[in-house]
Amino acid sequence: MEITWILILILLGFGLLFGIICSITGIGGGPFYVAFLILFLSMPITEAIDTSTFIILISSGAALITFINHGRVNLKIALIYSLFSIMGSLLCTLLLFFIQIGDVLLKIIFVIVLFVTSANMVFKILQDRNNRIDIKNHDHNSFYTNFDYKKNLRYGIPFFILAGFLANLIGIGGGIIFTPTLHFFLGFPIHCATAVSIAMTFFTAIVNTLIKIFIGEINYSIGIIIGIGAVIGSYIGAKFSSKVPEIYIQSLVAITLAYLAIQMLL
Repeated sequence: MEITWILILILLGFGLLFGIICSITGIGGGPFYVAFLILFLSMPITEAIDTSTFIILISSGAALITFINHGRVNLKIALIYSLFSIMGSLLCTLLLFFIQIGDVLLKIIFVIVLFVTSANMVFKILQDRNNRIDIKNHDHNSFYTNFDYKKNLRYGIPFFILAGFLANLIGIGGGIIFTPTLHFFLGFPIHCATAVSIAMTFFTAIVNTLIKIFIGEINYSIGIIIGIGAVIGSYIGAKFSSKVPEIYIQSLVAITLAYLAIQMLL
């Protein structure tokens, strides 16, 4: 694919848009990246998946820096939990050595994930309406200091492994699984769950990107351009998130993901 100035501006623009949306809504962005690369750039699904993984590494790394600066994430806890998602990623790689998964099946799995993400966003809208939290005044350090990361971990391990498996298989970040698992099964407040989820996404993306560097099809030029836009967008979204009616953005994302899923089926 020839990289023109017009294409660069388009990629930066979409990366910026995805970065803003993802930072406001707390989703990883993988469903957007893969769908965009396939539907708008006509990229083969395997290349789109690998490139999305690379973009997620860039964007989640930038988001993690923001969370660290605001004291909202405990890296020790995130790294311990990430060991299980990395295990899932390695299991996926091992499986793919023995079982060939065709493009049609990959697309079906991805479409299912799009619908699940859309439904999860609707659920988050309903939850936020009934359970509003003042994040600025919450003592994150107090929660992490008193939190026993081993408690209920056995319930979270299967989901962490599944998230890592799917992150490798279809190019998502894993946040759509990490966040609800941390919140509902391990008892994290939703804002802490989101922050730890971002860290887990980053650590998992490091391993997945390394795997795909050696045995994948990453389009580095496309990935870097979109990644730059996503990084800028994440900072803009973080800055203005308190001023934007989040419920409207979440509703738009839910509808958009469902629409993309339908388009992928056509």
